[in-house]
Amino acid sequence: MALEEKNLRCQVRGRITSKIYPGDRVKVADRMVEKLLPRDNLLSRPQVANVSRVLVVMAVKEPELDFLLLDKFLLACELEEIEPIIIINKVDLAPDFPGENQRKLEAYRRAGYKLHLISVKTGDNLPEVLEYFQEGISVLAGPSGVGKSALLNELLTEAELHTGEVSKKLGRGIHTTRRVKLLKAGDRGWVADTPGFTSLEITGIEPVDLRFYFPEFDDLTPLCKFSANCVHIHEPGCAVKKALESDKIAEHRYQSYLHFYKILEQEWENKYD
Repeated sequence: MALEEKNLRCQVRGRITSKIYPGDRVKVADRMVEKLLPRDNLLSRPQVANVSRVLVVMAVKEPELDFLLLDKFLLACELEEIEPIIIINKVDLAPDFPGENQRKLEAYRRAGYKLHLISVKTGDNLPEVLEYFQEGISVLAGPSGVGKSALLNELLTEAELHTGEVSKKLGRGIHTTRRVKLLKAGDRGWVADTPGFTSLEITGIEPVDLRFYFPEFDDLTPLCKFSANCVHIHEPGCAVKKALESDKIAEHRYQSYLHFYKILEQEWENKYD
């Protein structure tokens, strides 16, 4: 028997008010949230619980496509064990796209990521993106100005969100979404529109474990001479570095790996100073 769906405006018990995020499952009695139920996962920024997937939205231009930032979003998803979907918007602004970035983008597909090139303005490839919103909780994440709210306006008729132009002076988006809001998407889906932001803190793991969060390394690590401890930087007989030399690993992805490794290494050193 199908459960009846109701929308209830409730109050939250004071002791758990600060612990509840959009997307949380809770126990309610007499319009009072009494108990927070176990989560599948939790994103702290944006603050959303029980996320099924993250649609990482970037733009070809206005703002320019930032691959290091894209890799930060992907790493954040990998750390939370949440599937990321890469959405590249505004392809109408670059008629020759993805020619200049073809190799970089193909690296993500080879690594196993789902990637879609779209234009909200022209409607190109929007139906295939809509499919992701039909079940579970989807999160749109990405820097300001890439078209997250405009994408929702096109895909969800009830999502009449305010959109803003990209600041000409700053070259980035004006923050038009101020807080996380869950929007109904079909019969069994929800989508979270989140505040735009341009940075993520990559913390909380040991540097040696970073290699496990770059999926293109998975099949190569066992082939390293010192596979148990190889971090793919200075070690001899490293299969990842050999793959890099033969263009089987993308240079920009490896440089992102080095960048994150140094951040984590510094954090780890400071922890024990």
